[in-house]
Amino acid sequence: MKSIFLALVLFFAMIDNGLAQDPPAGNGKTGKRLMAVTIDDLPVNSIVREFSHRMYITEKILQALKNHEVPGIGFVNESKLYKKGQLSEQEVSLLQKWIDNGMELGNHGYSHADYNNVTIDEYKTDVLEGEKVTKKILSAQNQRLKYFRHPYLHVGNSQEKKVALEKFLAEKGYEVAPVTIDNSEWIFARAYEIAFMEKDSTMMKKIGMAYVDYMEEKTAYFEGQSKKLWNYEIKQILLIHANQLNADYLDPLLARMNKRNYDFISLEKALTDKVYESEDTFVGKAGISWIDRWALSMGKKGSFFQGEPRTPQFVQDVAKITE
Repeated sequence: MKSIFLALVLFFAMIDNGLAQDPPAGNGKTGKRLMAVTIDDLPVNSIVREFSHRMYITEKILQALKNHEVPGIGFVNESKLYKKGQLSEQEVSLLQKWIDNGMELGNHGYSHADYNNVTIDEYKTDVLEGEKVTKKILSAQNQRLKYFRHPYLHVGNSQEKKVALEKFLAEKGYEVAPVTIDNSEWIFARAYEIAFMEKDSTMMKKIGMAYVDYMEEKTAYFEGQSKKLWNYEIKQILLIHANQLNADYLDPLLARMNKRNYDFISLEKALTDKVYESEDTFVGKAGISWIDRWALSMGKKGSFFQGEPRTPQFVQDVAKITE
C-alpha cells in the first residue's frame, strides 16, 4: 500500500514539473496549431503545356484549399502568362480563378530569377516586371499586391546584396513572405510528373502517398525546432508549388494536417507571430527555412539541425535528382 502511495506522489509531482507529458501543442488560447499555406510558381509549374491540364491543376488545388477552408496565397511568375511574347488570356484566367475563389496573390518574380546568379539591378527589374498583371487583377477587386516570395528562397549571397534587396522591397511596399516549413516537395513533384508522362499510375500513387507521409514528418520536425528555439510552436508558414502532385494530393495532405490539430490561417495572420520580428543575419547561397536562419543567427551549431527528414531514395531515383 505504501509503495502505491509513493508511486502516486511521484506521478503527480512529474505532472507538476511537466515531465509526464509532452509540451502542449498549439499556439494561442485554443491550443490549436496554426499554419499559413503558400503556393509558389503560379499559374502552374508543369512541363505539360496543354491548357486543359493547367486548368485541371489549378481547379484541383483550389478545390482542396476550399475543402479545408484554407485562406491560401499563390505567388506568381508572370513570365508564364505569355506565349510567343503575347499575353495569354487563358493563363491570366487561371490567376483570376484564385481571386474568384477568395485566395490572395503575391509576386514571385517575373522569371523566377536566382538572386545568387544576377545583379541587384537585374533582380530589381525582374521584381517590377513580375507585378504588372497581378497588380491589375488585384486592383480590379480593390486589393493590393503586398507580398514578395524570393525564388529558391535566395535572399542574398553577400551582405551587400541582402541589404540592398531588403531596402528595395521595403521602398516598393512589399512584405517578405518567409517560409518555416521548407521541404523538397519539388523533387516529389518532378518524380510524379515523370511517372505521369510514363503512364505509370502505380508509381504515381506510391510517390503521392510517400509525399504526404514525408510532409507530415517535415512538419513535425519544424514543430520541434520551433519549440527548441522559442519554447512554443509558432504560427507556421508552409511552402508548396502549383503542380500536378498537389493537384492530386493536396487534399489528403491538408487532411493529415487537420489530424495534427492544425487550423489554417492567412499569411497576414501568421506574420503577427512575434518570431517573424527576429533578427536574420544569415548570408549565403542556400535557400533555407527561416527557422534555420534564426537558429544560425542565434549561433546554433550542427547538432541542432540533426534529424531532418530526407526524401526517400526511390523518389530521388525516379526524379533523377540527388538531395
